[in-house]
Amino acid sequence: MKVQPLGLPTVPAPNLPIRPNEFRCECVCVEVPKILDARKQIDCDTFFRLAEFADEPPTLPLIDIDQNPIPNVDWEPTDDIVCLGAVFKENRLGQIFVTASPPPDLTITPLGGVPPAAQVDVIVTPGLDETPTVDTCQVRNTVLVQLQNNTPGRTPVTGYIEVCPVQFAKSLVLFFPDQELVGQVSVKTQSHWEILDCTVDVFLDVLRVGVTVGAHVIVKTWADAQLVITAFGECDWDLLPPPLAENPCIEFFSRPFPPFNPPQLQDFFLPPVQTNN
Repeated sequence: MKVQPLGLPTVPAPNLPIRPNEFRCECVCVEVPKILDARKQIDCDTFFRLAEFADEPPTLPLIDIDQNPIPNVDWEPTDDIVCLGAVFKENRLGQIFVTASPPPDLTITPLGGVPPAAQVDVIVTPGLDETPTVDTCQVRNTVLVQLQNNTPGRTPVTGYIEVCPVQFAKSLVLFFPDQELVGQVSVKTQSHWEILDCTVDVFLDVLRVGVTVGAHVIVKTWADAQLVITAFGECDWDLLPPPLAENPCIEFFSRPFPPFNPPQLQDFFLPPVQTNN
């Protein structure tokens, strides 16, 4: 008996009908969030942070990964400073998927017409955390760029600097039947962000850190709607077998007896050693 490795069972092929002959069709009313209109766009841009070097006191605003300021940074404009990488401050990863419903920076301007439309102005950010960071920025629109100083004797060797605001402004005209803005229609944004590159250069006494970010963005208008649909009964799924045998001893007894001795030389079928006697 061939012993199968333990683990999850094979996932069945998708979109297969489950006992269709047992279903009877009926019309039912369901309440669901219905997408009224949507647009998708691709954005990519480079965002910069300028930081000035100073001798007394050192003012290069470096922080550690836990957001604590690093004191006594003695980096100079002539040093060999490079970028090691960058992460979004929201999740400390190079990619992030964000859903905002509704997004915090949203303006809706009804335009009327037939069908009724509205201009939707929204700022899309790689996060939702509104905790303040540097200047007027927030965690949701901040990127952490890791810098390294290759000049011997500098303190610290590595540190992070915040680049912000990293965000894209969208202005779209979408179908919007709630012209009185009474709250029947809402706006949702979904976006996938990716950090593509980071650069460092020095001009005079100013350190310029750049981070290139790309985003795929979808802006939707949606509303709760009561829809009549065709139904085939309650949802039913194929019952999958458990990942382990019901009686572990049965599976254990079917295993071959393991070897108790290490492999011998002949087990590897090596040719005899040739000597020059």
